Amino acid sequence: MIHTIYHTTHGRVEQNDKDNCFYIHFKGNEYRMSVCALIAFKTRLDQLNIDTLLLSDATCDGLEVIPMCDKDRLMVLTLDEIIEMKDLIPGTLVMLELNSIVQQRLVRALV
Repeated sequence: MIHTIYHTTHGRVEQNDKDNCFYIHFKGNEYRMSVCALIAFKTRLDQLNIDTLLLSDATCDGLEVIPMCDKDRLMVLTLDEIIEMKDLIPGTLVMLELNSIVQQRLVRALV
């Protein structure tokens, strides 16, 4: 079963229970990731400093290339897309944590 975990204007993250993976749908592309890959991707996003990117002459083209964990694909993002992705991925992880907390509380209430 596939569940949408979190979404933004141009992206959404779905959890696939059968395959035990996540699918990031962003601007017409789909990226399949394990839990570890999703966390590693968040770490790469966290390393991107928006202020530095805005003020840097080195990124005048406005693009950042982020290699995916499987090293088979790259994600090329504009500054606007980086900002949205910095909402999408942490938002997904917060929703997963919230779901886990709710499940724990329900189990405690039933016991």
